Amino acid sequence: MKQCPYCHIFFTPHVKVGSRQITCRKPDCKKQLKAENNKRWWQENSDHYRDDYPRLKQWLDQHPGYLKHYRQSHPEYVQKNREAQRRRDRSKRLRLDIQAQLKRQAPEITEQLWDLSDLDIQDQLCIKPLEMAFLFSTLPCLDIQVSLDSSFCHKDNGPIHTGR
Repeated sequence: MKQCPYCHIFFTPHVKVGSRQITCRKPDCKKQLKAENNKRWWQENSDHYRDDYPRLKQWLDQHPGYLKHYRQSHPEYVQKNREAQRRRDRSKRLRLDIQAQLKRQAPEITEQLWDLSDLDIQDQLCIKPLEMAFLFSTLPCLDIQVSLDSSFCHKDNGPIHTGR
């Protein structure tokens, strides 16, 4: 008798599988085991498909119309892909909305930081990391979302004014 690690019931392993059987025969337990094995495999082989695009592109060039035909003959794939793309787009929009909201709040938080009477550059840092991120995001040359343009931070642009 063995205990299934997912549903915790006791089961008798199949005769042909014996001690190698990990889960009971329930589809949900098998599915969880498969997901764990896949996750472990991808962690151990994260670069498995790296640099595979040239080979794939060559194959697709040799088989023109394959993807179009596949999509026409597999409408469930098309639907699943559309739903996944909608989720990715929604997630991206949400991330951009949060970043925009943080940028709008930056002047307010910067003003609050300037109003701190005990703020001294020599003192031990007591500002929260989020406040520091806002402070740094207001400096034009430290925008972590935009790749730095050499002319943007060029000395000809003049000194950076802090508003005080």
